[in-house]
Amino acid sequence: MPTSVSMRCRFRFGPYEADLHSRELRKEGTRLRLQAQPFQLLAMLLERPGEIVTREEICQKLWSTDTFVDFDHSLGTAINKIREVLNDSAGEPCYVETLPRRGYRFIAQVTAVDPEPVPLEPPEPSSTLSPRARLLSLAVGACFAVVVLLAVIGANFSSWRPRSTSAETLLPPTVKSIAVLPLLNLSNDSEQQFFADGMTDELITNLARISSLRVISRTSAMAYLGTKKPAAQIARELGVDALVEGSVLRAGNKVRITAQLIHAASDRHLWAQSYDRELSDVLTVQGEVARDIAGRISARLTPQEQADLARQHPVNPEVAILYFKGSYFLSQLAAARARDTFTQAIHLDPNNAELWAGLADALHTMAVEGDFENFPAARGAANKALEIDSSQAQALMVLGVVSFLYDWNSPQSEAYFRRSIEARPGYGMAHALFANTLAHRGRSQEAIEQIRLAIALDPMSVLTNSFAWHVYFSSRQYDEALRSALGTAEVNPAFTPSPWRLAVSWEQKGEYEKAIAAGDEGAPELKRAFASGGGRGYWQRKLEISSQDKESSTAIARCYMHLGMREEALQALEKGYRMRDPYLIFWLPVYEEFDPLRSDPRFQKMLHGIGFL
Repeated sequence: MPTSVSMRCRFRFGPYEADLHSRELRKEGTRLRLQAQPFQLLAMLLERPGEIVTREEICQKLWSTDTFVDFDHSLGTAINKIREVLNDSAGEPCYVETLPRRGYRFIAQVTAVDPEPVPLEPPEPSSTLSPRARLLSLAVGACFAVVVLLAVIGANFSSWRPRSTSAETLLPPTVKSIAVLPLLNLSNDSEQQFFADGMTDELITNLARISSLRVISRTSAMAYLGTKKPAAQIARELGVDALVEGSVLRAGNKVRITAQLIHAASDRHLWAQSYDRELSDVLTVQGEVARDIAGRISARLTPQEQADLARQHPVNPEVAILYFKGSYFLSQLAAARARDTFTQAIHLDPNNAELWAGLADALHTMAVEGDFENFPAARGAANKALEIDSSQAQALMVLGVVSFLYDWNSPQSEAYFRRSIEARPGYGMAHALFANTLAHRGRSQEAIEQIRLAIALDPMSVLTNSFAWHVYFSSRQYDEALRSALGTAEVNPAFTPSPWRLAVSWEQKGEYEKAIAAGDEGAPELKRAFASGGGRGYWQRKLEISSQDKESSTAIARCYMHLGMREEALQALEKGYRMRDPYLIFWLPVYEEFDPLRSDPRFQKMLHGIGFL
């Protein structure tokens, strides 16, 4: 009788074989689990090896038009599942190559297996064999089968490795650190970029409330805006276990946020979700996203953290836009524009703690940059924020700076910084500024610990890394201070404090020619002065330049000490003390030039007045 056959369409690549008819994927004969949609995508790639399969083609074939907004996440999920089952890597692919914003290509060699007849019914046994012959034939066949089975087991035993069970593969990998990459702006309006950046910042802020999780700060995360780097490489550079990717689409007062969590080492997709909200709920939903991520990675939340992330935070849509604009200007160090934007928002919503904290931060930044009269206003805005929300970390950080630089109250400053870090453990800037105050108070080891925490939280931030210079310079570790300043200058040559920091570090090592080469003010004059008068000529000319430019009392006193003019140095410091020069608390306890003055009662009186004795 004729034999029935099944026609199959199969492709082989590496140790894998895909049967498009039965929708089965096997590896060396073992069936692998791959869901229907990822398998369909794999089939599209296998049918056109070496060719680009565009995102549009995939969308048209696998997703209907009404799910287009979620297409990025759905496609990313499908690709990640394919890579997971093939043990492939996005960074160094062996099978599926990503062509950013275009599509995907199957890059391994693919062999189409010719359709072959597969018997579905065993042939009738020959009727010419006797019962004895049939029995002997069955016995020989059984023995042969056993021999083949033993041979296969023996051949494969040495290379056998235990496979993860299905239960094990479902267990979430350990995630103790995370980075939120800049959320994509899906609006056609490029002016809305500040909104996407603000949403990124808000999500980072909410995740940073979780003390059991290390969250990379905004500055380092935003360095990857528009990057084409693979997830695994970004994670290695930032030193994190997982990445959050996503997008923001704003249409009028409607907002859609999409987010997905990727385990970096395995390129494994852990979680994805979309959130459709009114613009008035954009601050509330970020806490919801943070809670969902924490739940997926089994992060421990304290009762206070749970309450903070669950808090409802409705906001006027116009105020939300202004808040994100103000935060954007602040991140760009456009402090005056940030001040004006936050002030405008406060007129609309005077009981919003985040707005008052943003205003306080803008005013404090302006004060630190030289407009000292803004210190009291910064303190007032920060206190207003704390009246509304006593755990507002940004406001507490600002008060830490104001108490140290303006009030000369070091114990109070430390208390504010500790409260700020307690409220938001992942607040990199609070750690960095706290490190500065500790270093200038002579608590070097504690300062180094804090600055290392800050850099771990914000490794790509020029500002955070530049604060390391203060820590090492104040500790009189000048070589480390130089390395820090040189690193900052290489990353951002336009960073204004770098030349001065390099120059003063070389000065402390007595290398005046290098100090002149590094500095950007008065270099020709200093070079001529050093050439004609050596070290004394250098400091004499520097004293003239410092006096003309009305630099801080500590800078002028330092020049006097190098010239052996002790009384003039004390008088300059006393003048700065009477005028409450904010830089006095920074440098009076630090410069080693002042060591010969430390036993003088007048110097001790000043140290006592700034809270150091």
